[in-house]
Amino acid sequence: MTDKLNKIAQVAAKREAEPIFGVAASIAFLMLAAICVWLIREFGAFEPATLTFLDFALLGFACLRLIHLVTFDKILEPLRRRLQSGDRMAGLLAGFVACIWCTGMWAAMIATTLHFLVPWGRFAIWVLAVAGFGTLLQVISRAIAGNAAPRE
Repeated sequence: MTDKLNKIAQVAAKREAEPIFGVAASIAFLMLAAICVWLIREFGAFEPATLTFLDFALLGFACLRLIHLVTFDKILEPLRRRLQSGDRMAGLLAGFVACIWCTGMWAAMIATTLHFLVPWGRFAIWVLAVAGFGTLLQVISRAIAGNAAPRE
């Protein structure tokens, strides 16, 4: 009975923290966006008219890879575990890291800023994009192999 009450209390506390998380994440994202705009304005070159389909595809694949890296990959698993077992702020960050849509917004902001900010940022985008494309091909090949397997 005590375990059930503890679980109910944990769920209630989590529901109370969700609005706080949303507000905190929105404020943090807006602050990051302002910093990124300032950085690009001061040190980079924002020329959206020069973006080609290839640039857009590269940014998309780079975001795919960043999202997967933050939310699923083993290399960041210790960080995710640490956040989950941490205090209230770490818990908020753990919720953010677990959300692929939230991570996607941040990844897009970071990738776009890198692309427009410095020449080596484009190199980083290429590396992430190639890795992201490889990830996509791996998922597709697993899906095909799974569908091609003989059924018993």
